[in-house]
Amino acid sequence: MSESKEPEKMLVDGSIFRVKKPDPESQPQKALLLLHGHLGNENVMWILADPLPKNYFILAPRAPIQLGENQFSWHKITPQWPDFDHYGRLAENLLEKVRIWEKENGLQFEKYDLMGFSQGAVMAYALALLFPERIGKVAALAGFIPASWKTDTHQPLLSGKTFFVAHGKKDEIVPIEKAQQTVSWLENHGAVVEFCEADIGHKISANCFSGLGEFFG
Repeated sequence: MSESKEPEKMLVDGSIFRVKKPDPESQPQKALLLLHGHLGNENVMWILADPLPKNYFILAPRAPIQLGENQFSWHKITPQWPDFDHYGRLAENLLEKVRIWEKENGLQFEKYDLMGFSQGAVMAYALALLFPERIGKVAALAGFIPASWKTDTHQPLLSGKTFFVAHGKKDEIVPIEKAQQTVSWLENHGAVVEFCEADIGHKISANCFSGLGEFFG
């Protein structure tokens, strides 16, 4: 990888990523996956990385399904939300590509932190539920855990795992009630959740944005 501090575009096992290296003087070095939402791409979420500590390798993968020019999605939108097995295949595929990236660059991380927005937040939840031993901190912005997953997922290993959940009270895409239900479910399964809500729509507010740096610090 180049020494530029700007995110570098690269091909990993046939998939597009943008990767930003940490400050070389910062320790310990960690890794974070930046997961965009429906119709986004690997370029759209970097403003959310601004508050993060400088010791992160930040990887922003492009979702696999193209739906328009520079518009990608983890899956197509259908009346029925994809089941947990479908997201499981997506999650396994993504982690395999991250492992390939690590190997190609002589790196190895015990855990990855996550930040996802909307559909990317659902992806982050899937990763945390499926691979709790590989996932550290999780920031889920304007997302939710689908109701069907809560019955399909038996005894997730979430004790002590930390989540930052941010949501708009006026969210017209994912109602605030879904976020509130998700927070309750996470806490009932042992997770520690910081819940930030604001009087906005389907985006992150300034006060929640500022909380990301402290959460990942």
